[in-house]
Amino acid sequence: MLERGLGLWSETASGVVCEAWPKKIPESGGICIYEGRLKDLAHEVKKEIPIAAVIGSLPRPNQAFWTLSALWAGWLWGRDAVEPYKLALRRRRYDWAWNATALNAAFAHLFELLPLGTPFFGLMPEPEPPFLTSALTAAGAAGFDLQSLALRTEHDPVQILWRRGEHLKREANAPNVDDVREAMYVHLIERGEPASYFHVHAAGLTALAASHALKQKGQEFDEAMRATQSVLQKALIEDDRFIHYSSGESVESGSWGIHGSNDSSRYYESLSDRVEVAIVTFLQKNPDSIYLEIEGDLYPRFPGLLTPSKAMIYSVLYSYAEKEGGAWKLRPEDAASARRNEMNTIAAMIEIVGKRLNYSTRQEGRNYLWEENGRIKYAFYVLASALVGSAIAETQYPPEQTIIIIPGGRAALAAYKAQRDPALAVRMKTCRVVKYRLLRALVEVPVLTRETFEEQIASDPLEKSKSQMMMF
Repeated sequence: MLERGLGLWSETASGVVCEAWPKKIPESGGICIYEGRLKDLAHEVKKEIPIAAVIGSLPRPNQAFWTLSALWAGWLWGRDAVEPYKLALRRRRYDWAWNATALNAAFAHLFELLPLGTPFFGLMPEPEPPFLTSALTAAGAAGFDLQSLALRTEHDPVQILWRRGEHLKREANAPNVDDVREAMYVHLIERGEPASYFHVHAAGLTALAASHALKQKGQEFDEAMRATQSVLQKALIEDDRFIHYSSGESVESGSWGIHGSNDSSRYYESLSDRVEVAIVTFLQKNPDSIYLEIEGDLYPRFPGLLTPSKAMIYSVLYSYAEKEGGAWKLRPEDAASARRNEMNTIAAMIEIVGKRLNYSTRQEGRNYLWEENGRIKYAFYVLASALVGSAIAETQYPPEQTIIIIPGGRAALAAYKAQRDPALAVRMKTCRVVKYRLLRALVEVPVLTRETFEEQIASDPLEKSKSQMMMF
């Protein structure tokens, strides 16, 4: 496979000039490979090659991988070639403080190579909270200023943008738990739904990085990282505004939200709802779009810690669109005009069934009401989307009287939102969500009573879906 790899590279449509240092690449561009350490590269290129930008992947401790790499290198290249790798075999402890120290050494050498303001784009594979703390602490201590950080899920690489800061050593500030707490709270408000611990951890780290409070002067990395973790956990645990959705006691388990987020009077539009609207709007204006085009439109709208996951995007696409070849387009029944007509039909059916059950019916705003003796018995809210959280907040009627009606094609998307948002799941349990098809079936029932109506609306639960729910 190693030998075949070169052939696979050479089969690409357009070639890229690739030279080994110190050979020069042409003016048209190419790749020059320096076979050595960044520390040694500094002396070679500092004056000869002005570096305009840096791209790098941040290594993480992996004892098993490094040990196997050293053994394979020895088997492939022999005893002499593997001599520098012996350290990886001898060392048996690679903790996060060691990782921060090693990263800081690399960042410090890189700092000396770069002019002021040079951007450095870093990718962090297999991310987790202590790895992110390690990287941001190491870069900040070396003089790099954090510009932005994009996080999709813990299963995707984190994208980090730094800029080379001032050469003069900056004054480090003591971490302020109130600043961290406010950054976490603002992120959850912007998100409008609970977030993983990794997301709120990243929001707090970003605040500490902005105030240069990740590492104090003379402080060892292990001490600095312990202090950072203590501040982050204190910000969450000691504030009654935050609620922990988890069956475990660890602060890193489950997800974190804001108390009162299931209160309709304090409803914040959720990230998943906004992503749904954005995707449908894009497909209405740009039919036959490939997935990358959809992503290209979404990510500038939802940057940083709000980056939607692929599962969220695909859940919306499977609910609204169909794929032909490599392109997505809205299904005919999900065209705006078709859905408007269907909603009018459902509204008429609500009135027909209500009158058959001897209720007086009327419309109030977007709610269709069934009343008896001037008192509201049921409030129906008809949706063409899966914006169930917004609908529940907008009805303003008691949950036990509220019935949200959605197209059958939205059931899996609504269930996915409830599965990833514990606050929404709680609110959806207090009211009933049924599908269009149930209203159509009720109109056809020859003998319908108030008792059988209650039985029927409980017979078609939202969770029943032909497609498998997306987990991430």
